[in-house]
Amino acid sequence: MKRSRKATALALLAGFSLVAAACGDDEESGSDTTAPAATDPATTDPATTDPATTEPMTTDGGEEAICPTNLVIQTDWWPELEHGGTYQLIGPDGTADAANFIYSGPIADAYKVGGIETVEIRAGGDAVGFTPVASLLETDDDITFGYINLSDVFADAARVPMVAVAKTLDQDPQMLMWDPAQLDISTPADIGASGAEVLHFDGVAYVDYLIAKGDMSADQSNPSYGGAPDTWVAQGGNFIQQGFATNEVYKYENEIAWKDGAPAPVDYFTVKDMGFDNYAAAMVVRADKIEALDACLRVLVPAMAQAWVDYLADPTPVTDALISVNETYDTYWQISADLNTRGIEILEEEGFGSNSPDGTYCSFDPARAETLHEIMVDVNENKGVDSVEAATDAYTNEYCEGAPGR
Repeated sequence: MKRSRKATALALLAGFSLVAAACGDDEESGSDTTAPAATDPATTDPATTDPATTEPMTTDGGEEAICPTNLVIQTDWWPELEHGGTYQLIGPDGTADAANFIYSGPIADAYKVGGIETVEIRAGGDAVGFTPVASLLETDDDITFGYINLSDVFADAARVPMVAVAKTLDQDPQMLMWDPAQLDISTPADIGASGAEVLHFDGVAYVDYLIAKGDMSADQSNPSYGGAPDTWVAQGGNFIQQGFATNEVYKYENEIAWKDGAPAPVDYFTVKDMGFDNYAAAMVVRADKIEALDACLRVLVPAMAQAWVDYLADPTPVTDALISVNETYDTYWQISADLNTRGIEILEEEGFGSNSPDGTYCSFDPARAETLHEIMVDVNENKGVDSVEAATDAYTNEYCEGAPGR
């Protein structure tokens, strides 16, 4: 069982690298600024360029433009520290578009490969009305990468072929949390024994896994969660709720007044604690784009891995900027320097940001992926959903060659 630290301990962390002022550039941008216009795919997207009839495009420096000029990445949630390595591609001086929930700007020089000039990072979750990232990837040709959990790719790729080409985090920070004063939970099986309602997003794979395993019942499932703390506060935390160990634990223990008019301790299990060893927010590309993007992915994927290595070595600039970006977006989803401080600590303690077995910060562990695939085949079959035949049909480590490690 995992336990978070008290607020008094957090006060000692003021010198940690994440505690700094919010980025003024983003704060001033507001909704008066817009993301860079999407380029014309007929002339700049390698997916639509016929090498037999078209001369290769080149950059001003003479480098062949093998990547999209404007790189579009669709995330699965609001800006948060768990996405920091992707925001590192732009750095802290990008523009936040409050009307469309897009953070954009020139790609940082350290990651500028293949003719990419700008990066556009789109918020997901309720920023897009909870439209699944797989559906957005399917219908929007401008998107190069989508954040999709590997567990979900196994089903998504059976419907619309897609391939995970790199990880973002090595371990999944998703969790289930509860009030230890109201619920006596020491093992995952105690979730079911408690009889408590489990509030979660609709279609969460690890909840289906827990039900199939017998660690909770279908009657306990309440898939009406929207991400806000309202229900927890209104009911005094008398149920089990999903969240991120790197986010909600700190918020409920230090910022959200939910018990007797004040924050209070919570306990939690990560999905790995519950036996579901997933890769959260894998970088996924539609399979019909892979051939045209092949040369791009060979230089871009290692560069994206480098961005994650650099971010985790010094998270402060990006996490400070994300505070301001969320303020500009002006929704219920807000983060703070203290939350980011504790979140990065938990990320390191739990190994969420570890290297892969091959020493890179990029690849998927084949044994883990195979085990996860076997779990999801059974889970999906119980739901009447098809899965890809083999785990390797939905991911590849080919483009992680040459990627750095931490």
